[in-house]
Amino acid sequence: MFSRILQIGVVALSLALIVALFTTTKSSDTGRFAGSKENISNINEKLKSPKGNPSATVATDSNLAQAIIAVQGMTCSGCISQIKASLAGLDGISDVDVDLKNGQVTVAYDSAKLEDTGRIAAAISAAGYPARLKQNLTAKQIENENRLNVSRSKKYIARVGDWEILRADYDTELNHARHRYQKVYGADVFEGNRGRALITDIKSQVVLRLIDEGVQLNEIRKSNYNLPPGTLKKAFDSFLKQRSMSPEEFKRTVNESGLDYDYFLKKFENRVTINTYVEEHILTGLSNEQNAQQQYADWFNNARLLAETVYYDKEIKTIVKSSNRPSGCQSSCTQGGGTVKSGDQNACVRKSGVSASDCRKACTRQ
Repeated sequence: MFSRILQIGVVALSLALIVALFTTTKSSDTGRFAGSKENISNINEKLKSPKGNPSATVATDSNLAQAIIAVQGMTCSGCISQIKASLAGLDGISDVDVDLKNGQVTVAYDSAKLEDTGRIAAAISAAGYPARLKQNLTAKQIENENRLNVSRSKKYIARVGDWEILRADYDTELNHARHRYQKVYGADVFEGNRGRALITDIKSQVVLRLIDEGVQLNEIRKSNYNLPPGTLKKAFDSFLKQRSMSPEEFKRTVNESGLDYDYFLKKFENRVTINTYVEEHILTGLSNEQNAQQQYADWFNNARLLAETVYYDKEIKTIVKSSNRPSGCQSSCTQGGGTVKSGDQNACVRKSGVSASDCRKACTRQ
């Protein structure tokens, strides 16, 4: 079962730099669930230029508030359009940010004009997306959060739940990725427009791997789980045996690759912790690989939804958000005899007579 976990993507989380050096198993993209979430930092600037709602009015500083809504069933850009349209009739809303991957909608509004924030979740639910209010933030709370983000960004780039991602980890992985690309493609690989686009993509991938790892470690920490004695040593001995290398030989190989050996050991421990926890607590009694994959995916998705992602670093937040811009459903949405291209869910409902949620399910299944 341990090798099966590696196959479904747990190993890939935050360890692509290791796999690039010592690949022994094939990892999938299952781990790349965690996406970007535009948080409340710099919200005041956003409210000066309302988008998506012609009748929106800008809240004064004292009335500025923010509602964070957990939403189910969002899959593509069509969902974003429908959710924003469902809120267009509510007075006082200045900005709506839809985070597909984290199943969350963040609404900036004027608390003097919209006193009952339950109306926000109700409007989204009425559009076919079950929603509930997770949190309300006042102007003072937003200000304090912005101030905290600036302070925390000096040491951390982001937070997943209560798990904070060190800037030093991000820098280590980014520098190692740069080194590998330059070694393979030449020192000038990052020059010009294509080079700048490449480094932006690498930054996004590094952050998402760290976020994915953080989602799982945050969930494991909440359970107060600790590795059984001897587990880490046994896993490392097996790791070296597979490569027919002594500890000294392996350490030299890691250092020659440009990766800090202590950092490798830290990430290796994280990997073993995640694998062992999943094996012992998530996949217990499952022998079918497909069932195991689904069980892991369900656990990971639930952990991701429960752990709010906050980006302290504005540049990193922008990079990740831009790299994960949603597109429409690429396949046909077919349900009840209707066939509609490009994820046009309203058209699907009109043509086939089924609900928007059923249409979304059909799009997702394709």
